[in-house]
Amino acid sequence: MNFKVSMLASGTTLLLLGTLACGSKEEEANKVIDRAAAPESPFTPTDLENTIDDLVDAISKTKAKSLQLGVVLKTLNAYWEPVNVGASRALSELDVPQEVVAPTEDTEEERTARQIKILKAQQDEGYDGIGIAPMASDLNEEIDKAVEAGIPVVTMDSDLPDSKRQMYIGTMNKEAGETAANTLLDLMKAKEGTVILLGHDQKDDWPDGYNRTMGAKDVLKDAGFAVVIRRSTWTDTGEAEDVASLKQSLLEADPPAVGMIGLFSNAYRNAMAAEEAEMTAADLTLVAFDFDPKTLEYMESGLIKATHVQRQYYMGYLIPYVLYGFDALGVKKTKSILDAHMVDGERFNAGLDVVKATQIEDYNDFLDSLGIGG
Repeated sequence: MNFKVSMLASGTTLLLLGTLACGSKEEEANKVIDRAAAPESPFTPTDLENTIDDLVDAISKTKAKSLQLGVVLKTLNAYWEPVNVGASRALSELDVPQEVVAPTEDTEEERTARQIKILKAQQDEGYDGIGIAPMASDLNEEIDKAVEAGIPVVTMDSDLPDSKRQMYIGTMNKEAGETAANTLLDLMKAKEGTVILLGHDQKDDWPDGYNRTMGAKDVLKDAGFAVVIRRSTWTDTGEAEDVASLKQSLLEADPPAVGMIGLFSNAYRNAMAAEEAEMTAADLTLVAFDFDPKTLEYMESGLIKATHVQRQYYMGYLIPYVLYGFDALGVKKTKSILDAHMVDGERFNAGLDVVKATQIEDYNDFLDSLGIGG
């Protein structure tokens, strides 16, 4: 198969293939889990860590099982490295047969097709649970087949609510957009004007991106601001296209532009457009999403005032524990343990970190403590 599976070395972006599970004699004993202690940081999500501890404690009271668990990512780039590290660490702590895999193809269509093939292969090989960050709704059918065959499936990062997946772990996008808008309002001196969003304005082809964008738009509209949305372009020429369009919107905004929000990992394009339009932090307040190196550079320069970081590490880390819990404890009991973070019967909110430009050093230290810095 044409997907990448390699040993994970510290500080690299390679994938991990785990060790074999314990033998039959150990299966007779209770499950032993040596979980890494939570780091000490202002950014440590204490409530989330406590919930994971509760799940680990419950699993530790069950008999050890030899389960085959799989985690399927969309690709492997800077955004997905924390997911890989988290999932790999949890699989290692659980000491079960494991693998984290990701398509290596160039286009979204090719990666979607590869994910479908991976799911089919994992079903054929008798996997006991699958966690997946689905590329597109094209995977619904294969997810449904897995669930119907008795294999639990949990989605992460992007959800497929119309599939039969048992649970989603990730960011609640409407609420995340609302948080970003409120961050901007708190940081912005202006009380009126135009705010430009680099987001997504079509629900059918990307509900998560749309919901995040609409969450931000609604808060800003309610606060009395005009809102202009630039639909983010994800092609090879997308950066140049976005920057040119955003620059034009900045120069032509009526009323004048006073703020910008980038709602995805390419949020730094707003800052590039502001520079092209010869506008500074004195003219505009910018907030972003994710912790892309380019976004970080603009935060250090003072042009981007804050960013909103999804907890990719925890998305990845939770997947194996939830899948193991489904088998060892049952779906209902596992979800009851996770109830404090369940927004409904199927969606688990992994949360969001709001990082101001003045907190970069502290946040980098936190990421280093998780093994995902740099």
